[in-house]
Amino acid sequence: MSPPRDGRDRRRVAAALVAVAALALLARLWNLGWRVAHQDEARVADWILHYMEVGAWQYRPIIHGPFLPHVNGVVFDLLGPSDFTMRLVVAVVGALLVVTPWLLRERLSQAEVVAASLFFAANPVLLYYSRFMRNDLLLAAFMFTAFGLFVRALDTGKARYLYAAALPFALAFTTKENALLYPVCWLGALALVLDGRLVLAKADEETTRWAVARSHARRVARAAWQYKLHLGAALAQGAVVLVAFYAPKPDLYEAFRNPSLLPGVLGEATLGSWNEFMGLWGSTGMQEHSYVAFLRHDLTVLGVGATALVVFSVLGFLYERYAEAEPRPVVEVCFYWGAFSVFGYPAVADISAAWTMINAIVPLAVPAAVGVALVYDRGRTAAAEGNAAGARAVALALLVTAAGTGAVAAQTTYANPQGPDNALVQYAQPAGEMQPTLQEIRDISASNDGVDVMFYGDEFHHPDDLTEKPQLNVTTGGYSGWYERLPLPWYFDRYDANVSSTLDNETIFEYSPPVVVALDDHDGAIDDALTERGYTRTVHQGYQHSRPLVFYVKENATA
Repeated sequence: MSPPRDGRDRRRVAAALVAVAALALLARLWNLGWRVAHQDEARVADWILHYMEVGAWQYRPIIHGPFLPHVNGVVFDLLGPSDFTMRLVVAVVGALLVVTPWLLRERLSQAEVVAASLFFAANPVLLYYSRFMRNDLLLAAFMFTAFGLFVRALDTGKARYLYAAALPFALAFTTKENALLYPVCWLGALALVLDGRLVLAKADEETTRWAVARSHARRVARAAWQYKLHLGAALAQGAVVLVAFYAPKPDLYEAFRNPSLLPGVLGEATLGSWNEFMGLWGSTGMQEHSYVAFLRHDLTVLGVGATALVVFSVLGFLYERYAEAEPRPVVEVCFYWGAFSVFGYPAVADISAAWTMINAIVPLAVPAAVGVALVYDRGRTAAAEGNAAGARAVALALLVTAAGTGAVAAQTTYANPQGPDNALVQYAQPAGEMQPTLQEIRDISASNDGVDVMFYGDEFHHPDDLTEKPQLNVTTGGYSGWYERLPLPWYFDRYDANVSSTLDNETIFEYSPPVVVALDDHDGAIDDALTERGYTRTVHQGYQHSRPLVFYVKENATA
């Protein structure tokens, strides 16, 4: 399968990728703000509102890298905070990922480039988490783009691709800490490719396989030395990006006015951030779980959301590795990279979630594209030879694959994006439809005087709620009761609602707030009293299950 060489063919491929990307963007933007915010989405989004309010930011590894806080801060400032705008950047990056196979056009055939693009556009896991404000899709997209640009630099010998690769590579490290695993996967994959070449290498009495290995090493060393200045400049470029994102704000801006502060700011952005990272993610406590249980969950996610991709990736890799006279390294590297991610993330992940498999699905799309192109070519050959049965079988297989993938994507992303029977949904996603209740609270907050929402119960309580509005702390995190209230603070802060909490029934009756929120197992003491006073009781799941939240809303509260 040789790459397309004809200029007209390449223009057709480019046009096809742009068309697929446009459809992918539409699929990602459609009704993007409907789903109620996941706990993690609300946690980071509410932090961003706080950063904007106080004009300060400091790296806290529990909410991962600074990319979303900084970039979404700009988006919120321009477009306003909402469920739509908080997911907008991830959706756009997810759509742009669709065109990145173009960077591998010297290594992949025309059909393979288009097939990889289609996998990026339609895979259910990638589609679902392109509509989710988390760093995982951003990380995988930035790293795959950097990988493609590195390959492009090798193919063309042009240093500009090296500089271009440095930007997404550095941005990947501003998204999430497991960016450190990507170079490890790449080096491991390259080692396996080299080992395969040594096995295939012909050795005689004068040339041993060790000599072949040394020849490869010398070639790499000569290329690195030849481009040493460009490599150094690209590293410096990446370092500037990292410092710009990780430096505490407004300290960085003050350092520009007072250069004597710059060494301290650089230290905080580099060693300070590293120490913060190691203090949390370097501890073994974040990985104390059953590897088998996490692996079983991840394989279930792949089975539900990436069956076709995994099957075709295995087919493509086996064909490339054992049927081709000269296997293409880019295909092998992507397969090994994906395989390392499948079996590695259950060991390093802190929670079991479908989003971790994004890191495997993205690289596996390349050998999967090889598998699809192989089947497609067999169908074309069968049709050219008059083998109608063979051509129909291939067409049916590809049609079933496309229809199955589309059906799963439609079900998981649009029909049931927050239900407990959706294998792609993580446990901290509220189930049911909380949107009408939230919209009612928004209207109440706009017209009510005094306390708008009062939380009831130990989990939600903050001792100073009735005297002053508690604030998030840039350094230490959330205040008492804030984590337990998620995702509601993200909504109530946007509504500018006057929020309080209490442990006493008498306080509720004294302030008579139009909205009271309690856990279902704690509302027995207030349920009858509030319903008698004209409150309507509505229950929504705060998580997928086992955490029902009760909303008491006073009748005619907006009047």
